[in-house]
Amino acid sequence: MDSPSPGRPARRPTCPEPRAHVTDILRLSAALFLVQAGFHGFTASLPVALARALVPDATIGLIVGSAALVQIPVAILGGRMVDRFGGLRLFYVGGACYLAGIGILLLPDVSATGSMLPFVLARVFQGAGIGLTGPAALSLVPRILAAHRHGSGLSYVGAAQNLTGVLAPPLSIAILDTSSLRGVALALVVFVVAGLLLAVRLPVAPAVHDPAAGGAAVRFGIRFHRSWAAPLAIIVCYVAHWGAVTAYLPVRAEQAGADVGLYFAADGVGIFLMRLAGARLVDRVSSRLLVVTGGIATACAIGMLLLPLTTPLLIVSGLIGGAAGALVMTPLLLELSRRATDADRGSAFALFSGSIAVAMSLGAFAGAPIVATLGLSAALAAGIVLIGVGMVITISDASLGGTAGTGGGPGGEETDVVGVAG
Repeated sequence: MDSPSPGRPARRPTCPEPRAHVTDILRLSAALFLVQAGFHGFTASLPVALARALVPDATIGLIVGSAALVQIPVAILGGRMVDRFGGLRLFYVGGACYLAGIGILLLPDVSATGSMLPFVLARVFQGAGIGLTGPAALSLVPRILAAHRHGSGLSYVGAAQNLTGVLAPPLSIAILDTSSLRGVALALVVFVVAGLLLAVRLPVAPAVHDPAAGGAAVRFGIRFHRSWAAPLAIIVCYVAHWGAVTAYLPVRAEQAGADVGLYFAADGVGIFLMRLAGARLVDRVSSRLLVVTGGIATACAIGMLLLPLTTPLLIVSGLIGGAAGALVMTPLLLELSRRATDADRGSAFALFSGSIAVAMSLGAFAGAPIVATLGLSAALAAGIVLIGVGMVITISDASLGGTAGTGGGPGGEETDVVGVAG
């Protein structure tokens, strides 16, 4: 550092930005894509396998929803673990959870016609896995790319995770149709292990802890900043319908003779394509406008599922819903990233994951009695109402009025500190 000279103040030390390793962020994206198959490979195959074994709908919903339920405590503990031990270590822990969950389903006596306890335990490990791997991977982006490329990096990593949702459900259904749920589990072991190996020696810059940037307070063991509250609340209201969709739509589509695997594939394609475009949109369009537009489109897509189910209808609904979901989630994710620092970004992304888990649990567990008494249509209608609540929060929150590029750091103030995702 230069020595101060007379009449000139000492230059404030700055922390060097990580170099823009585009190939490294693509490698991280590919690793996350493969590892997340440990979760998305069971999104459609597990409820369908249980339904074919004549397991009641409410029981299937509780089993599927248990994965989301365990994400909530993982959001409390996992975020601080990411902040303390680093995203790469926690990425491997999450992968190990996936392998443990798959291993339970490979035990000799596990069968869809037997005890449901192994399936619940498997979903618990899968919930822990998705609660750790996603936030851990996202927290690595600002430590791999330079600050001006954080937005595109987060979009690529998020898109990779969504791409798993495109390919894994139909692939798992195809394997299930030709073999069994055990065959699905064996294939997913290969995916997860390949992803973990791909992340070996991934170059990650040291975390930057700038006292001037402030940080989130620790409350009830959780790092939380009040500026995160509105985006997280919107996520809970917006995603709640998806818990009912993933738990109960596969069974209803199977009964109607429609291909639910293509629905999840279409949804993933919509998210993947729009999320890549969203990296540019968030710098040019108001976050509020993007979220409200996406919410309205999602409500329309879910409304289509109230009609008699056919494969073409599922494909169209999935494409619209997926693209709309990217319009909502991309600006909210970037808003959270910009309002955090290296000291608490893991917690912010873990709470992002935890909010999704709360929403999924709400849809699956609260949806169980609704589906049992009034049917899936009533549960989906309730989800549309919650989307409307999320849009009201969006419109009433002044901090979402500008583009994500003009968002703030912690506390909603504009920040230009190296290490704040942008």
